Amino acid sequence: MKGRRLLTSFLAAVCAGVFVLPAAACGGGNMPPIGDDGMAELTYPDFEETPSDKNSWEYIPEDNDMTIEWYVDVSSWPIPAENDVLRKIKEETGISIHFTTPVQDDGQKLATIIAGDDLPDIISTMTSKTQTLASLAQQGYVYDINTLAEKWAPTLFENVPEDVMEWWAYGNGKTYGIPNHYYSYEDIPEGEQLQPNGGMMVRKDLFDAWQAHAEEMADDSGMISYEALDGSTKSVEWQGYITTPEGFKEAASWVMGKYYGSGKGQITTALQLSQFTDQGNASLEWLAQFFAIPFETQDGEYEYRFTQEEYAGMLYWLNDLCSTRVGGNTLISRDNFTQTYDGVGSVIAGGKAFATLATPQDYQMHFATAKDDGYEYVSMYITNSNGDAPVLADIRGYGYLMNMITTDCERPDLVIKLFDYLSSEEGQRLVCFGVEGESWNWTDEEEPKIAYTEDYLALKGTQGAADLGLMTMDLLLNYQYYDNVQPRTDHGKTEAEVFRSNLKRPLSVYAYDYNLTHFVVDATDERFQEYNNALTRINALIGQQTTKILQAASRSEAEQIYQQTVELLEKRNLALVIELNSEAYRATKEKLGITVAWPAWQEGYVDPLDRTQPNGDLSLYRTY
Repeated sequence: MKGRRLLTSFLAAVCAGVFVLPAAACGGGNMPPIGDDGMAELTYPDFEETPSDKNSWEYIPEDNDMTIEWYVDVSSWPIPAENDVLRKIKEETGISIHFTTPVQDDGQKLATIIAGDDLPDIISTMTSKTQTLASLAQQGYVYDINTLAEKWAPTLFENVPEDVMEWWAYGNGKTYGIPNHYYSYEDIPEGEQLQPNGGMMVRKDLFDAWQAHAEEMADDSGMISYEALDGSTKSVEWQGYITTPEGFKEAASWVMGKYYGSGKGQITTALQLSQFTDQGNASLEWLAQFFAIPFETQDGEYEYRFTQEEYAGMLYWLNDLCSTRVGGNTLISRDNFTQTYDGVGSVIAGGKAFATLATPQDYQMHFATAKDDGYEYVSMYITNSNGDAPVLADIRGYGYLMNMITTDCERPDLVIKLFDYLSSEEGQRLVCFGVEGESWNWTDEEEPKIAYTEDYLALKGTQGAADLGLMTMDLLLNYQYYDNVQPRTDHGKTEAEVFRSNLKRPLSVYAYDYNLTHFVVDATDERFQEYNNALTRINALIGQQTTKILQAASRSEAEQIYQQTVELLEKRNLALVIELNSEAYRATKEKLGITVAWPAWQEGYVDPLDRTQPNGDLSLYRTY
């Protein structure tokens, strides 16, 4: 489908400067016809259909030699150099891949690509950008995977888990991309408790120093009494005082008083948050989970988080940390509000934060650098003032990046076969472990397992190993498949790699299935355009106002800004957003067969809170 097309769901926001996809849309463009299902009516090329009697990629002509353009809309995604995995993909499919990424994650690059009238063959963008995904599909920028597979890759339905396809389907029953890093219910071993997605980390030496001080504060029974946020008197085991909001503030103040400075081993902030963007801050989501703020009512209905009393209280607690000064320095550095990803990373890598709420896996190399320099960070948790156990989202989910084949792709019949190959067990083994016989072999046990070759283990950590290409082509990676089949012994992982994989693992005792909260609002609904525009304005407003609330000079000022924000949200049609979210939530519960979703309200829930283990369950550390 050639020619510039208007992405109407973003028109108002783009022209107002709120959103940037597509940058040229304000001047209008050619709309594709919209079908009865509310989605663009697409015309598919007239290539010969592919039988289902063998793997679809085996039907690719042996003389096929083509290069496709693959745009990944994440600046930090590392474009792989030519390696053995990419060469094997070329050998099996006849397809070479040229990757591009943006310089910054501001949406401008994708907007320019769309406005430029020449889309790449494949676009990959974050699954969290649900508005972008829906609009690309609705306005005819990308093909639906179902039709492509039915025509030219029927075996793809055997290789991509059914629940993954169904999860991303819109009201017309069609899915417009295949995600990576998903965790299908089909693949997760029964009874396995996965790691949380977010996490809190604390510098171990400073944590230990505070804990020694806390033990001295305890009474003869090992308890510390304190004034709670509501003015009542409470007590807790001395080990867990730091896990209360009140105790953490006292610990942060004590550490700032003793260790603040720019010298070696000193800190510049007591609590480091992720970078603030126009869409908010990931740390607030992690803290809301630690504070066990429910995503549904006790009647099982959807609950919008920002307007909850508990969420407001969480913001006021952060405001207190931002305004409390020790020696003239706030517990949360004011620099945090203007730091980029690299700025946050430099604080972590230098050991300059007492504790962090930044997403650990996003900064795993920075945590490793800090450890190498003598500033090891370990996990910890924090609860709300009521003492409810954290309810953390585990890492299961339906993807990080959505990979979509665009309607400008000249050979979608071959590219969908590439998707099929990469999604198959053969393709998954290739991208995870490299070329069979080169970096791994099957063991000769009764149940064969993957074992790395001695040559690979000898090369591990060298440029020679990089040339093998393991885990460099992860764009359709089923991460649970990798975790299920990876070698447990002779795994070749360095101490630093094992450390990084264990960052949040002790917090797994507080991790639960949050899939329900990632519901997909139906883009075929006639109210979707209005909903989409309202959601864009609402998210932008929250992003702008949150920093004002946190940096307010007093609690009363923070409360005033919060109330003003809620009023502005209501004027931006928050009611419609909640209405469609609620409908999607109920539909998703029905799809998953769930009646009660909030873990703490489920039958058989056992409170896992153990104040004597403020770092979580350290026995959960893995050796691989």
